Amino acid sequence: MTDPLPISPRMSYGQIRMALYQVAPDLHVASTRLPGKLDGIYCLTTNTVLIDRRITYTRKRCALVHELVHWQHGDDTTHGCIGGKNERRCRHETARLLINPAEYALAERMYDGNPYQMAAELNVTVQVIEDYKNWLHDSVAAWKKEENRDRANPHAGTAAAGDAG
Repeated sequence: MTDPLPISPRMSYGQIRMALYQVAPDLHVASTRLPGKLDGIYCLTTNTVLIDRRITYTRKRCALVHELVHWQHGDDTTHGCIGGKNERRCRHETARLLINPAEYALAERMYDGNPYQMAAELNVTVQVIEDYKNWLHDSVAAWKKEENRDRANPHAGTAAAGDAG
């Protein structure tokens, strides 16, 4: 699956599941009791997402989107993937799907950056708030690195533009 996921920050867990019937009819999503502290898993072999039925709807919503990002990239999470490059990518994409930037900025100001209050306001877990902060930090760091590179070599890329004329 390479198409964008049909998810907006305002969608509920139920709305996301209903949207999947249209865009991913072959994907199976079910609720069950998962072992340990798992909120969700995606099995590539059976094309199935399992979400722990005992968790809150906010956690279900976040876990479902997280597993859908793994599904979109073809990551099999049945044996875990915590800490790897795929997991970092998945956490950043999940946070960006679940959080509206303007609403995040407002919540950050309203609650002085308190992640628990921000999470409650935005209907996400504290982990998703932390993942969004990490993505913002990484994005700013990459932007600064690029800006510094451009300052160090201000004529890079201008020769090609000059040759065209």
